[in-house]
Amino acid sequence: MSDGKFDAPQTAPQSRMKTIWENLIIGRPGIVVGALLVVAVAWAVGGFSGGNAAGLQANADDFQQARVVRVVDGDTLVLQVDGAEERVRLIGINCPESVAPEEERNSEEGREACRYTKQLVGEGDTVWLESDANDRDQYDRLLRYVWLEKPTDPNDVGEIRQKMLNGILVADGYAEARRYGEDTAHAQALEQLGREAAEEGRGVSDFWN
Repeated sequence: MSDGKFDAPQTAPQSRMKTIWENLIIGRPGIVVGALLVVAVAWAVGGFSGGNAAGLQANADDFQQARVVRVVDGDTLVLQVDGAEERVRLIGINCPESVAPEEERNSEEGREACRYTKQLVGEGDTVWLESDANDRDQYDRLLRYVWLEKPTDPNDVGEIRQKMLNGILVADGYAEARRYGEDTAHAQALEQLGREAAEEGRGVSDFWN
């Protein structure tokens, strides 16, 4: 107690830090303001949350449940979403064609990719949908990452490889990683999985090489 005022007890480190900050604020206010601006900018761009410069970071709570109606081809499904049937295009990847109207665009690799997708998902299966920057494409298809199991950390490469249909197809060599406009939230992870698949010659990865 001093001069009729009571000060809360401080540890030695706390006291030293208080003195440092008082000296900075009084003698070098510009440094303090600059530091606060840096912190604000870093927070805004996601620096403290591991923000991905290539796209928005996914949150484990931002998923929509859906039910599989049928597989159209390697990278397109028909799903029951909120009571309505929706054609859903898997984003961040591309499979060889198998059901294009122009037969010359279809390939055996595309048919293999379609068969593989049918091994992974089937009618009645529950899946979880994750969106990115764009909701639909020019064909009015929903653009989604499709998770076979809801992840704990949707930004973890291991979970993308094991639980996300898009990631499994790329990792096993039945789809290539491809960036579409601003839909790049998982681009780096998918590209990493694609490189590994190509190096080991998995699936039909030779189709792109």
